[in-house]
Amino acid sequence: MYERLTALGSRLLGKFVPEIDAAAAEILACRNYGACWQCAGKCGYNAPCYACCNSSGCPTVICHC
Repeated sequence: MYERLTALGSRLLGKFVPEIDAAAAEILACRNYGACWQCAGKCGYNAPCYACCNSSGCPTVICHC
Protein backbone atom coordinates (compact mmCIF):
# COMPACT_ATOMS: atom_id res chain seq x y z
CA MET A 1 0.00 0.00 0.00
CA TYR A 2 2.84 2.38 0.85
CA GLU A 3 4.43 1.83 -2.59
CA ARG A 4 1.16 2.70 -4.32
CA LEU A 5 0.81 5.93 -2.34
CA THR A 6 4.43 6.84 -3.08
CA ALA A 7 3.94 6.23 -6.81
CA LEU A 8 0.72 8.26 -6.82
CA GLY A 9 2.44 11.13 -4.99
CA SER A 10 5.33 11.10 -7.47
CA ARG A 11 2.95 11.26 -10.43
CA LEU A 12 1.00 14.14 -8.89
CA LEU A 13 4.18 16.03 -8.05
CA GLY A 14 5.38 15.54 -11.64
CA LYS A 15 2.25 17.27 -12.93
CA PHE A 16 2.83 20.43 -10.90
CA VAL A 17 6.63 20.72 -10.69
CA PRO A 18 8.44 21.25 -14.01
CA GLU A 19 11.51 19.19 -14.87
CA ILE A 20 14.80 21.04 -15.19
CA ASP A 21 17.22 20.10 -17.93
CA ALA A 22 20.69 19.71 -16.40
CA ALA A 23 22.35 20.98 -19.59
CA ALA A 24 20.48 24.26 -19.30
CA ALA A 25 21.98 24.86 -15.86
CA GLU A 26 25.56 24.43 -17.08
CA ILE A 27 27.80 27.45 -16.54
CA LEU A 28 29.14 29.32 -19.57
CA ALA A 29 32.90 29.78 -19.90
CA CYS A 30 33.84 33.11 -21.56
CA ARG A 31 37.14 33.97 -23.22
CA ASN A 32 38.75 35.64 -26.24
CA TYR A 33 39.51 33.62 -29.36
CA GLY A 34 41.95 34.53 -32.13
CA ALA A 35 39.72 33.38 -35.00
CA CYS A 36 36.00 32.52 -34.91
CA TRP A 37 34.13 30.86 -37.76
CA GLN A 38 30.91 32.43 -36.42
CA CYS A 39 32.28 35.85 -37.53
CA ALA A 40 32.79 34.83 -41.17
CA GLY A 41 29.28 35.95 -42.18
CA LYS A 42 29.39 39.23 -40.27
CA CYS A 43 33.02 40.26 -40.90
CA GLY A 44 33.80 38.42 -44.13
CA TYR A 45 36.60 36.42 -42.48
CA ASN A 46 37.26 34.43 -39.31
CA ALA A 47 37.77 37.50 -37.12
CA PRO A 48 38.82 37.44 -33.46
CA CYS A 49 35.93 37.24 -31.01
CA TYR A 50 34.83 37.06 -27.41
CA ALA A 51 32.63 34.00 -26.87
CA CYS A 52 30.80 32.37 -23.97
CA CYS A 53 30.45 28.62 -24.50
CA ASN A 54 29.35 25.41 -22.80
CA SER A 55 29.03 21.81 -24.00
CA SER A 56 25.91 22.76 -26.02
CA GLY A 57 27.66 25.48 -28.07
CA CYS A 58 28.37 29.20 -27.91
CA PRO A 59 25.17 31.23 -27.46
CA THR A 60 27.15 34.49 -27.06
CA VAL A 61 29.69 35.49 -29.73
CA ILE A 62 30.93 39.10 -30.07
CA CYS A 63 33.02 39.63 -33.21
CA HIS A 64 35.91 42.11 -33.35
CA CYS A 65 35.97 42.97 -37.06
